[in-house]
Amino acid sequence: NQQLPIESQLVSQLPDLLNAEIVLGTVQNTKEAINWLGYTYLYVRMLRAPGLYSVTKADMREDTLLEQHRADLIHTAASVLDKNNLIKYDRKTGVFQVTDLGRVASHYYIHHSSINAYNE
Repeated sequence: NQQLPIESQLVSQLPDLLNAEIVLGTVQNTKEAINWLGYTYLYVRMLRAPGLYSVTKADMREDTLLEQHRADLIHTAASVLDKNNLIKYDRKTGVFQVTDLGRVASHYYIHHSSINAYNE
């Protein structure tokens, strides 16, 4: 029974999922978001098959818990949300602040790219 492992698709949806967690109040800053990401299937797969998730062997040796890689993913997702006015992201403190537009996008499952088109 040779089956291929199921890989995580969370990275492609991370901005929208992060927005939902911010709106719920589960995640309020980058530290909490990095911790939240550690409970996902994506994290499990990054540890098991790092090459598929752009994690080098050197990264694994230096950071066995992949905290920096998770921080990079969160920063990128938060920057996308901030650019689209779904959250306010203070890069210095790492604090997230919900916006009305972000709340609407979360409640009605509107993708951040659709909000971007609306903003233009």
